[in-house]
Amino acid sequence: MPREGEPISVSLHVGNFEGPEFDGPLTLTFHPVGSPTQQTKTLKRDGVNWHTELTPDEPGPWDLEVRYQGTRLKVLTARFSVASTPIPQGLGWGLVLVGAGAALAFGVRNVLRRMQASRTSPEAPAAVPSPPAEAPPAKPDEAPAPPADPPSGQ
Repeated sequence: MPREGEPISVSLHVGNFEGPEFDGPLTLTFHPVGSPTQQTKTLKRDGVNWHTELTPDEPGPWDLEVRYQGTRLKVLTARFSVASTPIPQGLGWGLVLVGAGAALAFGVRNVLRRMQASRTSPEAPAAVPSPPAEAPPAKPDEAPAPPADPPSGQ
């Protein structure tokens, strides 16, 4: 899709059914729809075809008119849309460079912090795993009283 500010390459071929080949010239008119200003180019034949580049300077619908005189005047019209550029190319590259610089700076900062932290913290002794603490013995529920002595009267 054509974008504003970017050149569009146009290649045209004019053939005829009878008589000698058409040698030109061709006249191209290129303008935004409804605009009084227009770009006009007169093209001479270059090999078999006619070639040129056109650069739209604003987004929106554009008209391209091709005029030539064979046995009579002929006019061909084409309408197409030109898209706006999302962001200027220089601004896009600037954002990429700023992002890359910020990522580099944060990476260096993180490495320096880790190095500084490893220098300032004393070496901690290796932790020795201790056996799990034993639970205190549970109090047995009160046992039932021993049976009473049998009566002595025997």
